Amino acid sequence: MYSPTRKEFLNLSTQGNLIPVYREILADMETPVSAFCKIDDKQSAFLLESITGGEKWARYSFLGVGSGRAFR
Repeated sequence: MYSPTRKEFLNLSTQGNLIPVYREILADMETPVSAFCKIDDKQSAFLLESITGGEKWARYSFLGVGSGRAFR
C-alpha cells in the first residue's frame, strides 16, 4: 500500500490533480457504520465494504468524504 509523506504529496501535487491519501486505523471498538455516522460532511460521504459471496463479513471498509464527482 502507498501512503505518501508530506514531501512526496507536495511533489506529486505539481504533476497532477489526483493523489490518493489514506490512513489505516485500528478500530476494535468501532464499526464501519458508526464511523460513517461520525463524518461531518454527510452530503459527500461514502462507505464501501468488501464482501465475498454475500455470506461472509466484510474484511475491508472504505470511508471517504469530499469526492469530486458523484454518480447517481
